[in-house]
Amino acid sequence: MINLIVKAITWAVAYAAVAFTVSYIFGGEPDWFFVVGSLIAGFILFGVLRPIVQNKRRKKQRRIGEHI
Repeated sequence: MINLIVKAITWAVAYAAVAFTVSYIFGGEPDWFFVVGSLIAGFILFGVLRPIVQNKRRKKQRRIGEHI
């Protein structure tokens, strides 16, 4: 569980860093609301949604493997 949290935080920071860079390149001045929002969105994507999708995919692969 701690490993999942560390990965989620790492990906969230990377997601926010990309948002900061893109905001700086296109806008000239970083928009901090966008960066903080991207940090939260990155954590939700990689900490919550990704494990759910992976578990569904594993269950589907097990069902397919059982039928063959």
